[in-house]
Amino acid sequence: MTPPPTVLAEEWPPYVVVAIERDPDADPEHDHVVGVETRDPDGGETRWGSQEVIAALRDGERFVVDGDGDATLEPAPCPACGRTTLVHAPIRSPAS
Repeated sequence: MTPPPTVLAEEWPPYVVVAIERDPDADPEHDHVVGVETRDPDGGETRWGSQEVIAALRDGERFVVDGDGDATLEPAPCPACGRTTLVHAPIRSPAS
């Protein structure tokens, strides 16, 4: 019996981020993302909380920002308070 082919995480279609919601009550020096909306690889749409996105990223999912083909979402600390939030990051090749 032949084993099924292995699909690497970087070969999975990404979620495409179409909207980013920031915390409207945060002080101006804070940039806290509280949620995102995506077009999904299966054709659906999903509203994600920031912690759900962070968990999915840790599980190998990818979130590409619509209209900015060179950026993904990644977890990062807020520069003002250190709370983990989401930021745009340049797409890295698998070798980097």
